[in-house]
Amino acid sequence: MINEVFGKYLHILKQEVLIHRGKVTLGFALISFAVLLAGVFWPEKFESSVTIYADQENIIKPLLEGKASVTKVEDSAKVVREVIYSPRLLRRVVEEIDGLSAEKSPIDVERRVNDLRGKILVQSLSGNYIKITYSDQKPDSTYKILNKVIDLFIADSSASKRSESKEAYNFIDKQVKTYKDQLLAAEEKLKQFQSNNTDGSEQTVASRIAQMRGDIEKIKLDVEESMVRVNSVQKQLAGEQQYVGRKQRTDVYRERLDELESRKDSLLLTFKEDHPDVVDVNYQIEDIKRTIREVDAAPVAAAQSGDAGLNPLYESLRQDLATAKVELTLRQRRQKALETMLETEYERAKRVAAREAELAELTRDYNVTKDIYDELLGRKEKARLSMTLDVEGRGVNYKIQEPAAYPLAPVGLRFLYFFIAGPLLGLIVPLGLIFVYVNADPRIRMAEDLEKVSSIPVFTTVPRVSTPFSIRVVRADFLLMLLVLFLVVGIYVAVAVLKILGMI
Repeated sequence: MINEVFGKYLHILKQEVLIHRGKVTLGFALISFAVLLAGVFWPEKFESSVTIYADQENIIKPLLEGKASVTKVEDSAKVVREVIYSPRLLRRVVEEIDGLSAEKSPIDVERRVNDLRGKILVQSLSGNYIKITYSDQKPDSTYKILNKVIDLFIADSSASKRSESKEAYNFIDKQVKTYKDQLLAAEEKLKQFQSNNTDGSEQTVASRIAQMRGDIEKIKLDVEESMVRVNSVQKQLAGEQQYVGRKQRTDVYRERLDELESRKDSLLLTFKEDHPDVVDVNYQIEDIKRTIREVDAAPVAAAQSGDAGLNPLYESLRQDLATAKVELTLRQRRQKALETMLETEYERAKRVAAREAELAELTRDYNVTKDIYDELLGRKEKARLSMTLDVEGRGVNYKIQEPAAYPLAPVGLRFLYFFIAGPLLGLIVPLGLIFVYVNADPRIRMAEDLEKVSSIPVFTTVPRVSTPFSIRVVRADFLLMLLVLFLVVGIYVAVAVLKILGMI
């Protein structure tokens, strides 16, 4: 049943094709030629590619590890893309490929640059491999422009690395000179400060203060001891009688004076006049001289009990008392001198503390400048080695792994595809339109359709009857259609041959 309905449906389609045979033939011709013309004017695209390798590892790197910085590329494809797409490089490509002429305006050059940029594709492959593809309508220009782009890129990359390394070296060298001047200035300030600072260090002053304080404590005990001794001798002397003449009384002091002068002469052989021991002896000599003058000026005491002699114990006690007083006076003056010197040391300690802060600041500036200077010297040497590596091509090198191949055949839609698709679309489109027309036509074409829309039973159908005249007309039409088809095919093939030969 289904096969019978399908056969009837095909018969109806055949009848419609025969009815609209002229339109079908015209549609076939128009569509075929339209597709063929589209293929003729469709721009062919030739494509060529180059694979380059960003060599970041070489034999120099392990030998100079930590000594020199080899230029690195974190994202090779990104760097290559930015350089190749840059107007600077593409403008050079245009200048060298197309040449410059007076007729070319800057707008034309920029359009050409943008056109080249749109035809270049940079892809990142595994590892450090990068693929650069260029497509154009002509194989010669495709091959030539791609090689020119690669050559200029490699040359520009090498020049950029050398320039970058040189600029880095010059910058660091300038900084080294600047910090060297700062270091010399800091050294000069330290020398000046140390030459002007005669007070010594805090440790020296503190040690001297501690020593003086100990000496003062000790001299205080000595003063107290001398005072006790003077009081004791005075009490003993008060219990003894005295009877001496002026000469006898002064002889004892003169002997003591001679001893002190001898001692002074001995001290002057070793020390100067301002030495504390010499000063003390001078004080004793002055006291003895003053005592002699007082004794000489005093009246001679009358002899007691008819005794005109001298009491030896009394004279000894008087001599001890004088010595004790001189020693007491000496120690008191020494104590005052030490206390004055201690105050001076305290003032000195304040000056030293203030200068220590200044010295710490100068030293800190010097150390910081020296550290930076030493580090910059190391960086300068690394920059010099890096510059040498880049100049000799030992840094990051772009090597051509797969050179560009001359494009022999176009890629994408080719003329052959349009040549084959023309007749196929010329048949499919008209037949498809007839199929749509039959399905959209509301007229009843089969008995089964009539039974569906009405309750009237259909007993039989009357087939189409062809008269001899109609048959002759149909045959004539078929002959005309065949002639037209042969003509269309001939023209179609002729256009294709001309296109293949490059004549159109």
